[in-house]
Amino acid sequence: MSSPAAARSAEITLPPTALRRSRETGAERAAGTKAEDGTEGRAGAEARTTAATGTGADVRSGSAAGASRLWWALAGAAVVLCIVLHVVVAQSAVAPRTPWDEIHPLQIARMLSGDHDVPKLSGSGYYPGWAILMTPIWWFTHDPATVYRAAIILGNVIGVATILPLALAGRHLGMSTPQAIAVAGLAMCMPGRIEPADYAMSEPLLMFCYAWAALGMLVLWKRPTWWRLALFVGAIAAAYLTHTRALALVLTAVVWLLFFTRRSVAKALVGVLALVASWWIVDRIASAINHRMLLTGSSKTDLAMQAILHAQPEALAKLLAGQSWAQVVGTAGLFALGFVVIVVWTLRELRTVRLGPGAFLFGLTLSTVGMSVVWWYQPEALWGKSFHGLEAWLYSRYIDQVAALVVMVAAAALLRRVSAPMIGIALVVFVLGAAAVVLKVAPHVPMWYGLGTNTAAVNSWQGMFPEYPFHRPLTPTLDNANRFWIWASLATAIALAALFVLRRFPRTAVALLLVGAAAMSLNANQDQQRRVPAKVGASLERADAASGDTGPLPVDVDLSCASSGLNRAEILNWSGFWFSPRTVSIADPPKGLPFTTELVISCKNGSTMKDLGARPVTGGSSYGYRLWVLPGSLQDQLAREGALAT
Repeated sequence: MSSPAAARSAEITLPPTALRRSRETGAERAAGTKAEDGTEGRAGAEARTTAATGTGADVRSGSAAGASRLWWALAGAAVVLCIVLHVVVAQSAVAPRTPWDEIHPLQIARMLSGDHDVPKLSGSGYYPGWAILMTPIWWFTHDPATVYRAAIILGNVIGVATILPLALAGRHLGMSTPQAIAVAGLAMCMPGRIEPADYAMSEPLLMFCYAWAALGMLVLWKRPTWWRLALFVGAIAAAYLTHTRALALVLTAVVWLLFFTRRSVAKALVGVLALVASWWIVDRIASAINHRMLLTGSSKTDLAMQAILHAQPEALAKLLAGQSWAQVVGTAGLFALGFVVIVVWTLRELRTVRLGPGAFLFGLTLSTVGMSVVWWYQPEALWGKSFHGLEAWLYSRYIDQVAALVVMVAAAALLRRVSAPMIGIALVVFVLGAAAVVLKVAPHVPMWYGLGTNTAAVNSWQGMFPEYPFHRPLTPTLDNANRFWIWASLATAIALAALFVLRRFPRTAVALLLVGAAAMSLNANQDQQRRVPAKVGASLERADAASGDTGPLPVDVDLSCASSGLNRAEILNWSGFWFSPRTVSIADPPKGLPFTTELVISCKNGSTMKDLGARPVTGGSSYGYRLWVLPGSLQDQLAREGALAT
């Protein structure tokens, strides 16, 4: 059984082996600062003499107040910078970038809003947390562009609001309020957090849930109460409802709570049962929704099991090295420092058999990285000609949420003057890992494939990515087509080495890191193509005008014609969303789904249309498909208007 004292409260302190011990006065602690060199400073010295002489109160309070004002200014700057970066990056978000990660949740939200005409989608399935939040948008408008912009705004508001739970968590890591806000803003200004700002994906909501889960873990460890347990479990359940990869968070929390029985048996067991129940309920909800929305059913579990059963250790090691390296590069080295601090923290907890915040963060980092590596063990992506060829090796999106928490730990250690040996360990580990990546991974990666939010951590270096393929393997040098790897490694190593000096100047360190994060995020910002099916849309508008009807005409999407690559999946998903509020139906006559309208979106070669007497409407093709009109009055009218192509 847990002891009453253990159940009441426990301190949360970063590992002493990672920190320079120093004493602060009450005024300094309230102000949340020391002298700029990280030592006790004048205020502390004055405080000791004041007790004996009764002098120096004005000096002490003035120094502390001045330092506090500087931290508050830095905190305000961090928040403003985060807002500005979100706004700047989101300027190009006028339509979905991907017909899967964006259109799936948007269409699920439409279905949940009460619209029963939402066509099925092509894909492997998505969890509905983000869609639930977007559902009210569809109550006010069915214009796809307006819906999309509203979703972008909602996601970015959530992204900026994540500073709140992160700052509250920072307070429990030993930071003052302004320090915690500044550091939380820093974490949210990193490319991995800013680049999703021009996508209507679940990333901002997932990060928001992870931040509250981390806060719940910290407060629960500090003092176990039922309300704090509810926060912890509720945030984790919400994260899992948002994305399947939060399963790593669920499993980490379950294991951690089993060890939490040393603090409170009742709360630990209730927490485990609640998490298991949440996992089961969320899976059932997601399964029901995906059954309604998907053409073929969810396949994520099957893909993951195939990766686990057929994975090769050497390939997994290379994936682990590549994706971990990307996180260190994308955080200017802070991921490496933060993880080293977490490891030391965990080792200290293991010695006392009291697995607390350090062990939780350690387990969460390992499980998250492991899940990303296993998921992206896809031979076609790694060694074939898949458009995922670059993403798989440098995939950062699945780890970005945890990376923000690791950055928080690194910054907390910096503010407490992390020891030089700790920085040295992080630097040596990174240099060795980078050498392995440059020599063993980089030569085989197809660098010419497109970048996106999946590789946000390294997109800052997109200027060095080659435009055309090169012969592989190609070992990187300082000036060849594969040079990105060396330059990114050198810059990150320099950033880590700079911490030897910056650890003595905490405010300067945070300010420079904010500038660096902003520069990386702006440089990572891409002019994302928004490949809306505009030509098919123009043809539909021509048909609407010819019909004389007041509303848009219904249209079928023909799944029976032979199309290349992903064209069929793309046009199907795009049509259901982008042509809203038009009724879009699926037709596949050989499988018993006949055409139900005169208008059909089918392959541009007309392989299934010409024999039926259908003719193409002028306007052109999108994704290898164009609009056809079957024989009837509408075809006759379009012919009279000269709106039919030959």
